[in-house]
Amino acid sequence: MASMTGQINDFTAQVQTALFEPFRSVLADAASKLWWPVALLSLLIALVSLGLRPFAAKLLASDTWTSRSARNDYLILLINPVLQVTLLSFLALNYAIIGQWIAAALTWAGVHGQATGGGALLAGLALTAALFVADDFARWSTHYLQHRVPLLWEFHKVHHSAEVLNFLTVQRHHPLDPLFTTAVIGIVTALVNGVFIGLFGDHLTIATVAGANIFRVASNALGGLLRHSPFWLSFGGATERWLVSPAMHHIHHSSDPKHYDTNFGTALSVWDRWAGTIYFADGAPVTDFGVGEETQHFHSLTAIYLGPLQRVWPARKSNAAAEANR
Repeated sequence: MASMTGQINDFTAQVQTALFEPFRSVLADAASKLWWPVALLSLLIALVSLGLRPFAAKLLASDTWTSRSARNDYLILLINPVLQVTLLSFLALNYAIIGQWIAAALTWAGVHGQATGGGALLAGLALTAALFVADDFARWSTHYLQHRVPLLWEFHKVHHSAEVLNFLTVQRHHPLDPLFTTAVIGIVTALVNGVFIGLFGDHLTIATVAGANIFRVASNALGGLLRHSPFWLSFGGATERWLVSPAMHHIHHSSDPKHYDTNFGTALSVWDRWAGTIYFADGAPVTDFGVGEETQHFHSLTAIYLGPLQRVWPARKSNAAAEANR
């Protein structure tokens, strides 16, 4: 009986922590696009760029905050963390051990260093930049595959079913959708850490702001939050060759077929430029978002959470039957 009571208490504590997660990301998570200093700076950038009246008109538009799409955003924001610490908790993996394996393999191969003094400082800065670039490429490549691989697209479609963009749309995901991205990022960053530990030792310090990679915080402050917002902000063609602007991400969310499968980048647009998937924000602002006619299938939470599973399962059974009949 005592054991069951303990399990219930642990479960309750996990749920309470999960429900607080959205607030923690605002108050204390410097890596989050919703972190309050980033949010304030983003709003200031939008205000200065647009001017007071256009800024206020967009920010206070009722559809942005009270539409059915927006209300679903709020519910998903609360439900997903609970699912991740309960039903999906078994999928959480520790990727740091991969970095330890890489470092051990390099040592076994005779590659081992120990940076000190100024060398350690430079190596730490290099590690900071390498982690940011590797993370950004991992996000781009997984995002590209989420649009190209039918199985992944069925779950990623939930994010693109948003008909309006507000700051919380960034967290609009089917709970299974981020698992692929998280796994790839975990592996890639572990590999980078392992290589640097092997070459320069395990005492390197990355440059951070409140514990988060300084380049990631800067990227979030210069447009990360605004990519899912009612504000159309372009950086201009010269800058957009290198950095993803909020307007470029609006194009990515556009329901216009000519915009489909473009601008997969998170912070850096170089990956899209090299892959030929870049679409510069040099035209009229995007006003219609979603996945075309399919958007209507994502109006309820039941459709959002169960719809992808219902569509994927028959497809898997059909494929299995086809293989069996060969």
